[in-house]
Formats: sequence, structure tokens, C-alpha cells
Amino acid sequence: MTSIEFWSLLVDSLSTILAAIAVLLYVFIWQQDRSSSTYDVFDNLYLDILKTGIEHPHLRNSQLSSNYKEAYDLNEKIQYESYAFICWNFVETIFDRGDETLLITWIGVLETENKLHRPWFDDAENQVKFKESFKSFVAEKLK
Repeated sequence: MTSIEFWSLLVDSLSTILAAIAVLLYVFIWQQDRSSSTYDVFDNLYLDILKTGIEHPHLRNSQLSSNYKEAYDLNEKIQYESYAFICWNFVETIFDRGDETLLITWIGVLETENKLHRPWFDDAENQVKFKESFKSFVAEKLK
């Protein structure tokens, strides 16, 4: 092997290694940015849920939600059931991401929504609205 061939091989090898490092850095940075964006989206969604609760405090009243079928009049019951469904869909969306870090970050919110809307979730007519894996998660992790 000549000196020129050696240096050419060395430069080609270094170029390949640097390109691989660049790709790995890009993937790492993209993953970090994606996690940050995901958090922002969930944060904004939950803020909207809480704003609705502020505008309609009866929706977040645990004394009413624990016995929602009898506690609300017809229109309030319809409103509450829709709100509870929105809250549980939010919880399920976090679960669906399959991201352990995201789940750890949001577990307090998941537990809060569970305590507030669990009677609605446990109602047989609402069980069909959720997939089995999510129902198992709720039964095991959100007692």
C-alpha cells in the first residue's frame, strides 16, 4: 500500500465515522426536541381541561362526581359525562405514548383525574370506550 492510498483510506474512514457520529447526534437531538414538544402539547391540553373546570366548577367537584348520576340534573349530568370522558381520554393519550418518562412526569395528574372521575370510568357503559390494555393500567396503577 502506498502512502497516498493509506492517507486516502484513512480520510475515507474518518469521514464515515464522523458521518455516523453526526447521524447519532441528530437522532439524539431530535428525540430530545420531540419529548419537549410532547410535554408542551400535553401541558396545553391539560390547561384547557382545567380552564373548563374553572368555568364550570361543578365538573371538578369530587362530592358531585363521586355520585354523578344522582348529583347532577339532566343537563349538568350530560355536561359532566362529556367532561369526564375528555379527562379520561387525556389520561389514555399519555398512557398510549408508551413513554415511561412522560408517565412519571404526569402521574400526579393521572392520579388526580382518577380520583375525581373514577366512578364515571368504572361505570359499565363507559368501559366499552377504552381498550383493555388501558383498563388494566388503570386497575393496576391508578387504584
